[in-house]
Amino acid sequence: MLQISNLLLVADVSAQAANNSAVGMIGSFIAAALLIVIPATAFLIFVSQNDSLERTSTGRR
Repeated sequence: MLQISNLLLVADVSAQAANNSAVGMIGSFIAAALLIVIPATAFLIFVSQNDSLERTSTGRR
């Protein structure tokens, strides 16, 4: 951790700028989860469940 703080001091990056960047990055991760990961997971589970039901009802396994 000491190396990172030294790097920030050498690069003349303010703590507020670093904090805003970190908050933005976390916000991007949350937005990606909401917009991409959760709908894709729900779709794959839905398709998987329907395929399983179709294979079971037709007698093919």
